[in-house]
Amino acid sequence: MRHGRVHVNLAAILSVDHACRGCARPGTCCCARYEVCVDAAELKRIIPALPEAARLCPHLKTAGGYDNIFDEIEPGLFALDTDEQGLCLLAYMSAGKIRCSLHTAALKLGLSPEKVKPQACLLWPLSASEDNKFLSLGDDTLSFRCVSRRRSPTRTLSPALLETIRLVYGVDFSAKLEREAAKGRRHAILRA
Repeated sequence: MRHGRVHVNLAAILSVDHACRGCARPGTCCCARYEVCVDAAELKRIIPALPEAARLCPHLKTAGGYDNIFDEIEPGLFALDTDEQGLCLLAYMSAGKIRCSLHTAALKLGLSPEKVKPQACLLWPLSASEDNKFLSLGDDTLSFRCVSRRRSPTRTLSPALLETIRLVYGVDFSAKLEREAAKGRRHAILRA
């Protein structure tokens, strides 16, 4: 993915830790709180993983193949469908926790999750602007149990958030961002 120059709100990102352990109920889960949209390129990456995802989400299967779970909301932009509780149709339960079938499918297929999952899902609890020029913490992320405010100021990014940034923006970008954070910067403009 090419992003160009990205303005990063380091102060916000450095202020939190993140650790996804899966949620027990849709009402407490990021997989049920947001509308997730994908562009045509993301859609092309998701479709080949659907047979493996459908093993975990049998409701995706139909007599003729697979259910169309993507609603075109404008040319080239598609929203993932949700169930009556607002939960993404690609979510499934495992050991009493909500998980992403695309993430699991990617790993089973020997792929890194960024090869299959939508960017919005990979980034969460971070949020990128629609044009990918701004990266910060999502507005309401502190309302989720998997995101916690750090008790004291730090110059290191949460390991989970650093991995998220690496997956979406690349190794060089994440290394540069780490260096900027170590210098005490509160904002950075980097090329991805």
